[in-house]
Amino acid sequence: MVPARPENEGDRLTALKRYEILDSAAEEEFDDLVRLASYICGTPIALISLTDSHRQWFKSKLGTPLPELPREMTFCSHAILEPMQPMVVQDALDDDRFADNPLVSNDPNLRFYAGHPLVTPDGYPLGTLCVMDYIPRHLNSAQLEALQMVGRCVMTQMELRLNLKRLEHQRTQQQETEAKLRASDQQVVNLLEHMTDAFLATDRQGHFSYINQEAATILQREKHLLLGHVIWDVLPELIGSTFEQKFRWALAHQTNVVLEEFYKPSNRWLEVRIFPSYDGVSVFFHDITTRKNTEVALRLAQEKSDRLLLNIIPQSIAERLKQNSAAIADDFEDVTVLFADIVGFTELSSQVSPIKLVGLLNQIFSVFDRLAEQHGLEKIKTIGDAYMVAGGLPEPQPNHAEAAARMALDMQQEIIQFTARENQPIALRIGLHTGPVVAGVIGSRKFSYDLWGDTVNIASRMESCGVSGGIQVTDSTYERLRDQYWFEPRGMVSVKGKGEMMTYWLKGAMP
Repeated sequence: MVPARPENEGDRLTALKRYEILDSAAEEEFDDLVRLASYICGTPIALISLTDSHRQWFKSKLGTPLPELPREMTFCSHAILEPMQPMVVQDALDDDRFADNPLVSNDPNLRFYAGHPLVTPDGYPLGTLCVMDYIPRHLNSAQLEALQMVGRCVMTQMELRLNLKRLEHQRTQQQETEAKLRASDQQVVNLLEHMTDAFLATDRQGHFSYINQEAATILQREKHLLLGHVIWDVLPELIGSTFEQKFRWALAHQTNVVLEEFYKPSNRWLEVRIFPSYDGVSVFFHDITTRKNTEVALRLAQEKSDRLLLNIIPQSIAERLKQNSAAIADDFEDVTVLFADIVGFTELSSQVSPIKLVGLLNQIFSVFDRLAEQHGLEKIKTIGDAYMVAGGLPEPQPNHAEAAARMALDMQQEIIQFTARENQPIALRIGLHTGPVVAGVIGSRKFSYDLWGDTVNIASRMESCGVSGGIQVTDSTYERLRDQYWFEPRGMVSVKGKGEMMTYWLKGAMP
């Protein structure tokens, strides 16, 4: 189905042209955001697309060699028709708008699409940040929210790019103005009064000799109340400021100075350029508040994106993924793995509502998360009512077995308190084993940090063949802890693939 055109198409195309971004070179800032969108949604394709009158052009792309597509073939041409909400197509073959689209019915056989419209501050949709896949898929609410957040970052970056271009243009104008100042005094006056920048001049003692209207407006003073007066007398708010320090230094050293200063009376950020001479000082300044606010918004959005990523995988692993590591697999020779399972959870699930059940489980796992952080252990995952942590990775930790033992004992105490407080008959079964593992991130979608190897299987077996309220450990963990903790021998336990293994019950720490 050929998409309709927005009612404000002419104004929309004018807005797109204003950004001077079509057919521009690749830029790392946009490429990073495309990679982040692909990572969050777990898709092989991610694009920043801009739609002009006849085509969809890709400012940044991942997963396709094409630089652009005809407009009538694109999903994004449909997405910009509803600019206030993302468009998600879980299976294009089931959608009448796209079932006969050549991109769906033929190579590359696209099936999934999710796009966040890139909307200007004045409401014009320029294109989308979108992700695509060759198979039907579904985004959870966190992924969709994160995709929208990255989309807003793209638009913020476009605004910053536009503002920087304007700044460069203003600086060019300023340089031209300075050359004309040396050519004619009258031209100087005319130019200074009509330029977009604010300007003032003083003699060596700081008396105002000239100030244009823009400067008077920013300083919130009448021109006639400033001319002839010493700058520090009529603008006492500048005393002690960075501007005063740089002004005096520039005059003393006859050196040009550029600085940024927040002028509190007018609540503006200003870029200030100080040009001293033996006769006095010329000062150009202009309002950069919009640029500063954009930079802050972009930084906060990036920090929020980073926090979201660090909720999924360890920081050191996240940094490696950002450097385009296709897969991560690290050998660790000495790691302690802890598995815990809630005994009585199945019975409890039949007695309370699903919402309450999830709430109770969240209370318990939130306490376990706090304990893992307290003891320096890495949470690996939860599966139903099972909880898994490991010590000694992704960064080596010499006392990982002790840390895991302390956490296991603390977990049992927390469950006892929880049972008394909530009047819920549950207990905890815990297993520990120490040995080598492989840890890392593999695959191209829905990344997670995981462990592999016999150590994981044995630790899981220690939990599953344990008893309610007990902490069962293998001989390898026991040997690490025997001088610091009380144990009771259990005896030999059959472990699949390993035969009989000697195990112990961890009872507590020695005084």
